[in-house]
Amino acid sequence: MGGRNIDLDFCSSEFSFVSWLDDLHLLPLVRISDPFYIKLVKEFYSNLRMVSSPNEEFALSSSVKGERIYLNARILASILHIPHTGLYVFEHKKWPEVEGFHPN
Repeated sequence: MGGRNIDLDFCSSEFSFVSWLDDLHLLPLVRISDPFYIKLVKEFYSNLRMVSSPNEEFALSSSVKGERIYLNARILASILHIPHTGLYVFEHKKWPEVEGFHPN
């Protein structure tokens, strides 16, 4: 059992990772420090399946110790304490346009 979180103080001002997460209201996601059980997490991920069809709302299903777990986008947002404003779609192979960010 342990807890994990990202050391946000480690990120320098030149690296805008923290500000990007803050702009997307996703900082609570990387500040999770609740204890977890490694074997149960492994079982959850080894049984994880996407159960939504292409035209349906995003949903996942898994099982741990014989218990079925169903997660849709709203449930995940609630658990992770992040906003549920729909799914973000990013264009493949296009760099984000952020002031001061140069992909070279």
